[in-house]
Amino acid sequence: RIHHLLIGPGGLYAVHALYAHRRRVTVADPRIALGRHEPRPVLHRVRADADRASHALTAEVRPVLVLVGASAVTVPAPPREVRVLTDADVETLTRTGGVLKPADTEALHAMARDRNTWTRL
Repeated sequence: RIHHLLIGPGGLYAVHALYAHRRRVTVADPRIALGRHEPRPVLHRVRADADRASHALTAEVRPVLVLVGASAVTVPAPPREVRVLTDADVETLTRTGGVLKPADTEALHAMARDRNTWTRL
């Protein structure tokens, strides 16, 4: 299940929000460690969600992981294909260049709101 789907002039983004309130987060592709917990393969799911949305909408959907409330974030090497942001950095998605025309944005929005679009998954 996709947490959030952002559609705008900057493109399409499948956003996975990970609650990390006051924890240190280490992102080591494909695993993410929250505090002292065992690392989990979260990035695989983030990529899979974006792939499913891309298949349903027949358009490129980029995966984004948003770490909500993390006290510190360590990313030794940027993960493959996934953009990792903190909740304070989400606004940077609005600054991406114009990829979609207004008509394309409207068409994709209508397609995403149609329940039949998601039954193909």
